[in-house]
Amino acid sequence: MKVYIKKGPDNEIANHNFYAAYDGFKQMGYEIRYFQDVNELSGHQKEDVIVSYVEDVRTMLSKYEIVAPEMDYPEELTAFLGRKVWKSRLSIIANNPGEWNVFIKPVEDKKFTGVVVRSTKDLMGCGTYGEDPVILCSDVVKFVAEWRCFVRYGNILDVRRYRGNWRSQFDYRVIENIVLQYKSAPQGYAVDIGITDKGETLLIEVNDGYALGHYGLFSLDYAKLLSARWSELTNTTDECAF
Repeated sequence: MKVYIKKGPDNEIANHNFYAAYDGFKQMGYEIRYFQDVNELSGHQKEDVIVSYVEDVRTMLSKYEIVAPEMDYPEELTAFLGRKVWKSRLSIIANNPGEWNVFIKPVEDKKFTGVVVRSTKDLMGCGTYGEDPVILCSDVVKFVAEWRCFVRYGNILDVRRYRGNWRSQFDYRVIENIVLQYKSAPQGYAVDIGITDKGETLLIEVNDGYALGHYGLFSLDYAKLLSARWSELTNTTDECAF
């Protein structure tokens, strides 16, 4: 197994997430190669892990006729959301101000950044001319702090705060129950959770493990999580399963 890591225009590793992966895989002794344009990458084998942005990873998976599933709000975790979530179209929300004061995000991963729509200016950057993407909508909830829980082979690796008041504390039992109830979970993923202004610990969303922000997760754990999910998607052996 080799590891291919994205470099930026300055010929350095493109961001801190990729550097954390580099550090983790380097500690385990794997051969590391670099690329700038995934479409020009040569010599790649199916078992070789790609460390890059979501679009790059999906592009490489598509070369092996693999499509990564969307998993923002798994059905078996609905009870942990604490709010209504539904699918719609961007045009429906944009053309119906009566439905505003709603959080929207694209079904297609990272097509645009999720946003609370309260006025027309909030819709800027949410679409491309001629497109009407399917979106996920939810009631607006005020989160005072948010954390990411990293899970590999059903085991919680760590929980890292990425936004909000550091004095706030989540209910760890909610996280444990989410992981326990997520029967269809992949081998590597992350659960974003938040504590509301009412003191509730709620599920924000689930993130697939093939391209994740590490938020300070130990680099060795981060690299192993990426490897676990890549090997599962490609149906190859996870050489970091130790």
